[in-house]
Amino acid sequence: MYKYLFLFLLLSSCTLWGQKDQAGLHAVRNKNLPYEYWTYFPKGYSGQEGQKFPLLIYLHGRSIQGTDLNKVKKYGVIYELERKLELDFIVIAPQCQKGWENDKLIQILDYAEAHYAVDRKKVYLCGMSMGGYGAWYLAGYAPDRFAAVAPIAGGGRLKDVEGMKNLPHFVVHGKKDKPVPVEESRKMVKALKAAGNTEVNYIEEKNWGHSEAVRVFSWPKLYEWFLKYERPIKDEPILAQEDPPKEEPQTPEIKEPQPEEEEYIVFEEEQPKETVKPQPKAPKKKKPKWWQFWKWKFWSKMFG
Repeated sequence: MYKYLFLFLLLSSCTLWGQKDQAGLHAVRNKNLPYEYWTYFPKGYSGQEGQKFPLLIYLHGRSIQGTDLNKVKKYGVIYELERKLELDFIVIAPQCQKGWENDKLIQILDYAEAHYAVDRKKVYLCGMSMGGYGAWYLAGYAPDRFAAVAPIAGGGRLKDVEGMKNLPHFVVHGKKDKPVPVEESRKMVKALKAAGNTEVNYIEEKNWGHSEAVRVFSWPKLYEWFLKYERPIKDEPILAQEDPPKEEPQTPEIKEPQPEEEEYIVFEEEQPKETVKPQPKAPKKKKPKWWQFWKWKFWSKMFG
């Protein structure tokens, strides 16, 4: 009797150990991947077969790029997750070294879908500043890989609009934004609606500058909005792209969201004017004294 009870407890403990909760933040440094990244697993995540969670990819801004992965925690989704925010999403927040590259981001997405318990119908994309540009560029490059996209204080390319006309958008920009003017979002929103996109949620905050836009990532309504959308997928194996086409550089020349950013006025340098060297003046001739009558001009005039 006791040996059967012991065996039952042993098997139960092994099962529970195999389903260990992996919730929380984890740094991923895989030499086979183009970017290091933070991954967040929600409560109850064990990676067991049958589990499926939405996936959110977050792209940081220009000041965060480099090789110090902890900088990704400075603001945005990871910053909020380390405080009060709780999400029922798997979150991936990569760090780029010099601008976002679409083919590298797709490689990260392929890896996540192959190795994590991702619900492929619910893959979402967001980014801030340079990451807002990156989100719009990636959504334009592979619109069929995402269920919805949220570019915050960024911009995009009008040539990508046609491919994104069926992709839901959540766009936020501050009207007083100077590093990335609000017109960058306005032109994309206008073009998307003109192309027939009826799922564009645009919020323009009239009192926000650039740095205030980070507040969006603390809004529960952003994540609730994501979950309203799913994408149709085919039952096909997940394969990484082979020899993806290279694109033109994607890093827009913008300033990064920093609190109380100073405004500088740049003046054009004047061209140096040609300088004319002054000619040396001829030395003045001394007039002869009254007793030096032979030197007077009178004699030269009289006798030549």
